Amino acid sequence: MADNIIVMPGSARLDIQALQAVAGEFGWAVRVADDLRQAGAAQTVFFHRDALGPGCSWLDAVRQLKLALPDAKLVACHGLWESIDWPELCDAGAFHAIGLPLNANEVRKSLGFISSAQKINRRRLVRVA
Repeated sequence: MADNIIVMPGSARLDIQALQAVAGEFGWAVRVADDLRQAGAAQTVFFHRDALGPGCSWLDAVRQLKLALPDAKLVACHGLWESIDWPELCDAGAFHAIGLPLNANEVRKSLGFISSAQKINRRRLVRVA
């Protein structure tokens, strides 16, 4: 399983270099995708809602991404001024949310959550097999 991070920034200004630096600490690569087709088989997607279309709501964005990439960990990158309904997004399939502008410590925490979830899933697979 390749550990890769896809970023779908839309109109949001995401500090890709900061994300790449922290992802490198985990041995992961970061790539920018402009649409779902380019997102391919992403393991993790950092996204802003309007990357999926102008006026797209957070809930619609999560639903579209989950439908296209059912196994990906979805991380909503929202402006701190934006109101999000986290329980609703979580129910729709979002894994985590992070505020913009990106902060290296918050990115590290988010990637740590993702890494831990992957390790738990691998342990479950080993027990089942």
